[in-house]
Amino acid sequence: MTDFIRQIFMLALSVFEGFCMDRLFQAFVSPRWSGLRWSTGIIGAVWVLYHGICLWQNWAFYPSSVWNLTVYLCVLFGTALLWYRGGILLKLFLVVQFAAIHELSIWAANSLIAVHMQVLEMLGNGVQQQVLSLSAFMSFVTISNVALFLAVGALREGMTYCFIRRIVKAGRFPRRFEKNILPYLLPAAASVLVAFFIRLLMLAVENSVTVTLYARYPQVSFLIPLLAVILLLANSFSFEMFQNMAAFEQQRTEKLVLENQVSSLKNSIAEMESVYDSVRSVKHDMKNHMLILRTLLDEPGSGCEAKAYLEQLYPLVEQMDTHIRTGNAVADVVVNAKFQYAKKTIPDIRFDAEDFVVPDTIAVKAYDIGIILSNGLDNAVEACQNLRRKEPDAEAEIVLRSFWKGNMYFLEIENSFDGVFVMEADGEYPRSTKPDPDEHGIGLKNIRSCAQKYAGDMDCIVKGRHFILSVMLKGT
Repeated sequence: MTDFIRQIFMLALSVFEGFCMDRLFQAFVSPRWSGLRWSTGIIGAVWVLYHGICLWQNWAFYPSSVWNLTVYLCVLFGTALLWYRGGILLKLFLVVQFAAIHELSIWAANSLIAVHMQVLEMLGNGVQQQVLSLSAFMSFVTISNVALFLAVGALREGMTYCFIRRIVKAGRFPRRFEKNILPYLLPAAASVLVAFFIRLLMLAVENSVTVTLYARYPQVSFLIPLLAVILLLANSFSFEMFQNMAAFEQQRTEKLVLENQVSSLKNSIAEMESVYDSVRSVKHDMKNHMLILRTLLDEPGSGCEAKAYLEQLYPLVEQMDTHIRTGNAVADVVVNAKFQYAKKTIPDIRFDAEDFVVPDTIAVKAYDIGIILSNGLDNAVEACQNLRRKEPDAEAEIVLRSFWKGNMYFLEIENSFDGVFVMEADGEYPRSTKPDPDEHGIGLKNIRSCAQKYAGDMDCIVKGRHFILSVMLKGT
């Protein structure tokens, strides 16, 4: 009966261990084939199979077995590779993290064994002093061994679940630590190495007799569980600390993005005010100009003077005209302002926006269109300026176009550049040439932020010495 209870309980612990593993993994990666509903059951079955084979083959199951931990890590990593999606480094971190939590939970739970040994020693003294009968002592030993087995297993898996829950709750930025995995991996790897050392030292042979570390040094029976708990707390706290740092960095980036958007909005407003000032100025002087023309035309023989006056008036009127019309007032102002700035700073630049249209029916706010165009064209103009500084005779051009694919609206800005294209360390954005590191990638982050508001995204494409910024937005 006792063996049956042990086997059923070990079966339940194996299923729960698989549940804990799957809970940790699914917080950061997803299963390859099965849905979330069945993944936990399958992983639980794998763990039952693994522990069943260990028992069936009578393989060393005592925590002092180093090779058992090695096989355990291999089974964990193999399961992660076969069953879950995601990068190798991320899976390695999850495997080491789970192994660290589970191993340290084993050694923390073993504190109950030390307590049990102390209790048995006290009761044994009671038997020697005839305070307790031998039959009562033997009955207590039988019952307490079963209770100890159940308590150690329950405490081990309970601690595993609690600390995995802390990691899952703290894991808010999986993409960030996947790209910088080392600070997260080191504490967990150190914990696993400590577990290896404990296993190596746990058993020793003295005078042809196997002696445990607890028997040789009784105080270790309390120090090892204490060390395990400290490492568990340090491991979880370090993970939470790094995730809080990632949250702070993201908030800082979002603040810079917001400040850049406000700056772009202010620039757009200033550009619109400049256009309206020109219109008001020309309109204010129009009556006077018309009066002068009428006077010149009324005088005989003054046709040449009237023609010359009209030629002088034409540039003033031309300032009121927008060379590029997109169908959207905000887009017109931004594109024309950037076009005028590009003409002043880059001689003979070619600016083409014939295939760029922003229809009235598009479900994208004018503000977001303005942010995308302002940041995208600023980067394009800056790239052309850098090209001309390096190669004064190089051809510089900026092409703006748009098109539809289904209900998705695509906006593309293509520009010449010097051909030097290097991605940032995180692989998300091209490396900026701006001197201030805090400004690197802010414009592209603004664009991506706007695109994601409309179920879209942004992509950077390089074709020879041409750079294409492609922005996809849900337009209907």
